[in-house]
Formats: sequence, C-alpha cells, structure tokens
Amino acid sequence: MKRILTLLFAFLLTASLSLLAQDTSNQSGSTDKKTSKAEKKEAKAAEKGKAMSLTGWVKDQDGKTVFVNDKDKQTWNIANPDAVKGHEGHHVKVKAMLNEADHSINVEKLTMMKKSKQGAEEKGDKK
Repeated sequence: MKRILTLLFAFLLTASLSLLAQDTSNQSGSTDKKTSKAEKKEAKAAEKGKAMSLTGWVKDQDGKTVFVNDKDKQTWNIANPDAVKGHEGHHVKVKAMLNEADHSINVEKLTMMKKSKQGAEEKGDKK
C-alpha cells in the first residue's frame, strides 16, 4: 500500500511540474508576432509624429465618429470628423497622425477601399 501511495505521489508531482513548465503566456503564434510588430510600428510612428497608413471602418458610436482598425480591431476617436464626413460605414484607408495620449487620430487623407475588398472583409468578419 505504501508503494502505491508513493508512486501516486511521484506521478502527481511530475504531472504538476510538467504543467507548470507549459507557460501559455510565452507560447505566441506567428499571428501574435505579426500583431506585436504592427503595434510596435504604430507606436514608433506615433512617437515620431509621422503619419501612418491604416485600413479600417469609419463608424458612428454614441454620436462620435470613430475609426476601427482592421489589424487589431482597436477603436480610435477621430479628432477631425469633417475629414471623414459621409464615409460612415465605409471600409477606408486613411493616412493619419496617431495620438496615443487620448487614443485619437487626425485624418490627413482618406481613400475608399474597392468594393471587392469590402465584401471579402465583411465575409471574414461574419465567420
């Protein structure tokens, strides 16, 4: 009986140690690395005051015009809503200055995405 309890204890000990060795926070897939690279690029551009090109959707939330980034689905308040007036609900590419302090963007240039890309993005979001 002591031998069975000793083996059971040893098995539980090794199983728990193997579970601790598998830290899920360090297991990042290739998509996580790509996302972190994109976030780093955005942060560097924001620090330097450079304009960034971003693709996403212009939406109206709670009476405010916002931009939802395609890559990371972050929502940015638009500091100059007149620049995107009439494009609510459209998939667009913007050249904008990021302001990390108040999580807003200042749109310098707006380009509509092609209809075929809009349809593909909508189908991808529904899945």
